[in-house]
Amino acid sequence: MIIHLKDNIYRKYNELTKFLKSDDDGVFYTGHASILVRLNKKKYLFDYINNTNFYRNSWIFFPSQIFDKRLFDVDGIFVSHIHQDHYDPCLLRKFQNKKIPIYILDGRESFKRVLKKENINVKFLPIKKKFYINHNTWIYGCLHEYNDIDSSMVISNDNLSIYHGNDNFITKKSLNPLKKAVGNIDIACIPFAYINYYPYLMNGISKNKSRSEAKRIENLFMNYGIEQSKILKPKVIIPFGSNLFHIDNPESAMNKGVATPVDFVNYAKKNNKSLSKNYKTMLSGSFCLKVDGKIKIFYENISKKKFNNELSNYTKKRKKLSVKNVLAKKIDINDSKLKLIQKKIIKNPNKINHNIVLSSKSEQNKKIIINLKNDSVSYKIMKQIPINSHYFIVEDNEFNLWLNNNITFEEVLGTRRFRYNRNPNIYRVEINQIYTNFL
Repeated sequence: MIIHLKDNIYRKYNELTKFLKSDDDGVFYTGHASILVRLNKKKYLFDYINNTNFYRNSWIFFPSQIFDKRLFDVDGIFVSHIHQDHYDPCLLRKFQNKKIPIYILDGRESFKRVLKKENINVKFLPIKKKFYINHNTWIYGCLHEYNDIDSSMVISNDNLSIYHGNDNFITKKSLNPLKKAVGNIDIACIPFAYINYYPYLMNGISKNKSRSEAKRIENLFMNYGIEQSKILKPKVIIPFGSNLFHIDNPESAMNKGVATPVDFVNYAKKNNKSLSKNYKTMLSGSFCLKVDGKIKIFYENISKKKFNNELSNYTKKRKKLSVKNVLAKKIDINDSKLKLIQKKIIKNPNKINHNIVLSSKSEQNKKIIINLKNDSVSYKIMKQIPINSHYFIVEDNEFNLWLNNNITFEEVLGTRRFRYNRNPNIYRVEINQIYTNFL
């Protein structure tokens, strides 16, 4: 395993040297949700980021991401979606200055607005259509079925076909047409882990209930990974997009509850016998080459015990070295702040009978109440929360940054620096979409 306590220092990796010495079509796993693809001697980099302090220094990669300047010598950049562990605008501008094309699937207006704001010029690719980016390399991509954020893509030269699934949990509704359109898949980067805040950050449920819910959901999402694999039938399956661990508390239930790549491989081998030999514990630094029609795999077969021991040691050491965020100035909740929130929420077209309630951790009686039915935003001093509410208790620093419009609420969610309640305690995806996309 590749492990560095200082993960933002450029190094020359032997594993990448071996991959680059070959001219064969292949895939090099740079870490987390990023791969380097080589087709017909041209190289394409997917979802690579240089910023390891994303979401306000709240997460770390394990194992470490490959940080090698040779990754900047490529012929194209692909970005699946806007989350900060996949999208690095500063790095994209550097590629742009080098005249390296940046490719993104079309169909997401919110993504386009952000790219325009960041002055990043991209080539938008059509969805659900085989599209040639040059005379012998084509892509086929599809968006998530409802969240307006995620996307997946196949890239191929008809000799080697790779599926980049990042953390896009699409179903057979999208995958069956994709498989029919693209045919053979050699290598698939399959998402499998639910790195979310439910149930870990939810108030009002017992520890036993939280643990059972965590287990249920992790198995559910690993089963999603297996279902994607069954449809795509790849020769090599890389467990993908779950190399993130929260740094604030290395021993947190969230860190312990989320399935690791090794967990997924072991689970899939047991529950998907027909493809059991195709699941590999490929981590950063692993790679595949297609030589004379056969795929050669270069990786370490890692045990669960070894992975978990290394992870525990690493997160504890990184916690001691973690960067302290500069404290944000406390912001008063006044009319101008409430009007700014209203200006954002009024863009939500789904007017439903529900409230989003927010407060800082230190002043929980001081609540901002957002009525999704009539777009009203009010400030009240109260202990209770209204019926039909999602209530977020946000760490002071992140609350002040959000209130001052320095970060979006999606970024607050990304930091995981909050607790929340639901009244009633029911999951509703349409409410999740509203506070993620419009606050």
